[in-house]
Amino acid sequence: MESLQKSVQTVIKSGRIGSPVFLRCVCQIATEKSLLQPAAAVMALANEWMPAEPERIYAQSDAEATQLTLMVQYAGGQSAVLSVNRTRAEPECDVMLVGNKGVIYHETPIGRHHLSATPLEMGESAELTPVIAQALESGQPTPL
Repeated sequence: MESLQKSVQTVIKSGRIGSPVFLRCVCQIATEKSLLQPAAAVMALANEWMPAEPERIYAQSDAEATQLTLMVQYAGGQSAVLSVNRTRAEPECDVMLVGNKGVIYHETPIGRHHLSATPLEMGESAELTPVIAQALESGQPTPL
């Protein structure tokens, strides 16, 4: 995830897509553990790319199920739809970041070059895990 974060951040700083306004990120991971921590890592990544602070989160699914989806609304009107799915296959991540001047698409592994791609590793974002758990329990948008 670190290489993905750096490459997208470089494009954002270059101004090629303008200011980010919407992010869709779908990650497939092979894990037997809860999806809370990987979802928190993906949300932390989204928060780094958006130009405003997260304001509200809505979580759907059971943390022990095969999918956990988050919708994050940001103070500047931006939004993100983030999904973490449990799979038995190779980990992968599909990202579409829409800016006010362009779009970034990224898929890991990258087609025929997947053997030389850096493996997807989720980072640590322990501070977001309780917020996601609370949003899952309430079933309602949760202020951050």
